[in-house]
Amino acid sequence: MVVGVGWREELRKEGFLNVGDFIIELIYINCPCEPMPPALAIYDKKNDEWYRVDETAQANNYTEACDWAIEVIERIRRDEEVKIVGLDGPAPPKVVAKLRKALQKLPD
Repeated sequence: MVVGVGWREELRKEGFLNVGDFIIELIYINCPCEPMPPALAIYDKKNDEWYRVDETAQANNYTEACDWAIEVIERIRRDEEVKIVGLDGPAPPKVVAKLRKALQKLPD
């Protein structure tokens, strides 16, 4: 994390967060020809696995996409139901618990 910058501002500026064993990346493509909803990708560095939040967000611009991503991260931190999936189906509960614990270490 960038010193002196909160995690929300870092996500807005950089488009990703490096949190413990995870990299969380907001994927937003501003394509005028075919609108694509934003996605939140999660890379587990320790296990070399990719996951994603399985939600379709409605966002018309990068600011709205960031707002959605921040809201999802905050829901994960609060232990609310957020569907996280990998290539083979739902993310293992141990991975979700480890992600939640890492996110809960972020300052409010």
